[in-house]
Amino acid sequence: MRYFMEPESTAIIGISRRSGPGSYNLMENMLHYGYQGRIFPINPQANEILGVKAYTNIRKVGLKIDLAIISLPRELVVKSVQECAEAGVKAVIVVGQGFADADVRGKILQHELIAIAKENGLRILGPNTLGVVNNFNNFTTSFMPLTREKSPVGLICQSGVFFVGAAVFSGQIGKGIDIGNACDIGFYEALKYFGDDPDIKIIAIHVEGLEHARPFLSLAGPIAREKPIVVFKTGQSEAGAKAAASHSGAMAGDYQIYRTALKQAGLLFLDEDGQMGDAVKTLLRQPPMKGNRIAVITVTGAGGIMATDALERYGLELASLSEKTISALADLSPEWMPLGNPLDLWPAVMKHGLRDIYTAILREVLADHNVDGALCISIAPKLPDFDFLDVSEQLNKIMDKKTEKPVVGWLYGPNVKEISEKFDKGNRITIYQTIEKAAWSLALLRERQQFLEKEDK
Repeated sequence: MRYFMEPESTAIIGISRRSGPGSYNLMENMLHYGYQGRIFPINPQANEILGVKAYTNIRKVGLKIDLAIISLPRELVVKSVQECAEAGVKAVIVVGQGFADADVRGKILQHELIAIAKENGLRILGPNTLGVVNNFNNFTTSFMPLTREKSPVGLICQSGVFFVGAAVFSGQIGKGIDIGNACDIGFYEALKYFGDDPDIKIIAIHVEGLEHARPFLSLAGPIAREKPIVVFKTGQSEAGAKAAASHSGAMAGDYQIYRTALKQAGLLFLDEDGQMGDAVKTLLRQPPMKGNRIAVITVTGAGGIMATDALERYGLELASLSEKTISALADLSPEWMPLGNPLDLWPAVMKHGLRDIYTAILREVLADHNVDGALCISIAPKLPDFDFLDVSEQLNKIMDKKTEKPVVGWLYGPNVKEISEKFDKGNRITIYQTIEKAAWSLALLRERQQFLEKEDK
């Protein structure tokens, strides 16, 4: 995979002479992205493109080429790949559609690509792909604009939407591999690359259909022990499976069989759209959870009830708090206040202020041996008018000290976005859009720990 992710020289076959907004000029996008390697544009109708000498054929270049990107009509692709092989190129990305994702003719053409690859020791990514992105060396083969961030997240997908929409799906990615139709390079090769990559700490995968499942699962288990792997499987319904076949040519297979096999291998399986981003940020920021006993700290009784319901749905339970923790709240609360878990802070807040109460109780909860994790509910006030209700800075300071217990939260009020960002800067308390998602994230951390414990036996 090195030539795909870190090429020193790249040929672009079928590059347009047009440039500027709306041209989707791949070479222009690569240069804008900061690629420092040599680029060889291949276009028989041009002498130069963007000031770089153009060639009529890749064999005319006469220099070592690590990677060729082919963006041609499908009927011209097989010949072009053969010419790449003759020129000594070892890595090819086929961008275009119309192969196994299309009709009988497309399937025949894709088989011909596979045959060329096997005969010449050449590797192919695609067809039907945006290729790769590597933000650690400013390289992308996407003709669509992407966001650059050196995030320790590696993404493997079967659709370019997960590249372009990374912020919506997985959160920002550091490296990505769109396997498309996966005629040659597939999930196995991409996972092995990220498993060995020291830049990558979390691996996120979008699957439509998984060919060669057995070797993939054998590889995934050991990697999952070192790096969490989250998987979002689409094509869950019968209609969705048919759509997957027409999109990437993938045989989607039985959803429940996939789910069981992937979970048994230690992969964290995601059932719904929208869970990938929450899973990634949870696993990046929070430690695995050693038990299922949760303390709920809240400034609203209703929120505490909602959290209790959500935790039970995910197999978690309210912790039986130690006498020391209960006593700490009792010392601050009015005598009439019944104390327990959830810890309703509001009566104490009225006497002593939110910041002092919340920090004192969170500190006690994290020290409580009966507690494995905490779910915090607080207010997101308008600033600066109600600054005294913002506890983000104080709670972040508590989390500066090393703790092995996850802390997640939910905020309500008129300023959720800004206060959430303040928690994000602390990077130790993770805020979610709903109480349900916060509870789900704790269950994910528990599942991660159970896998690690199972592997230790």
